[in-house]
Amino acid sequence: MRAFHAGMLFAGIALAALLTSGTAGAAPALLDGFDYDAPRAEMEARPGAQKGEEKFAEDLFFKGVQWAGFAWTAQCSFAGGKLKGVTLYSAWSRELLGHVSAYLKERKFQMLGMILDDTALDIISLAKLGGREAFQKRFRELTSAKTPQRISYEWFDGQKIPQEQFSDAASLGQLLTLVPEDTLQVDVTQSASLNEGKLENRMLSIQFSYPVMDALQAK
Repeated sequence: MRAFHAGMLFAGIALAALLTSGTAGAAPALLDGFDYDAPRAEMEARPGAQKGEEKFAEDLFFKGVQWAGFAWTAQCSFAGGKLKGVTLYSAWSRELLGHVSAYLKERKFQMLGMILDDTALDIISLAKLGGREAFQKRFRELTSAKTPQRISYEWFDGQKIPQEQFSDAASLGQLLTLVPEDTLQVDVTQSASLNEGKLENRMLSIQFSYPVMDALQAK
């Protein structure tokens, strides 16, 4: 379910390992109460933990998780018996999407990428090529050709990224080889089913991950 394309990061992972190496500290939090690499057994023992079924059998779920002033259903994803990501779910509304975007901006997150169905838009590379107009043109081309059923907005913790790295990077993939490994990515995704040209059953999901740490551990 990860929105981030791992290939973009693996291309420069050797450089990332060199630049982000250092003394290991406490595991960073994906969000309050959900620490990256927390043991699955520890998460299972928490009040309210529910095991997933069928294709979600490896995941754990919690209801009523508070974030950004709202209650969400949380899905915890694991690898090697350790927590690697958390995704929050709620019914979609324009007001909720706007609130989440404003909440992230207030906390200095920056939107650096988008995915419309299966097409990725690298905001950094498009801005380098033609500024804001290039991004808006490409977005209009995609949305006019087909109504997307899934749009993901890729936000990154801007407080972790020095301004000079934004200037030096030619793409999002290149930027992520330079940032600290504990740079949090938050993917805000609106999805729906298409029925006779109309979008139905709209859902909003918020996914928290540390893509650089995931890639370094996968080496």
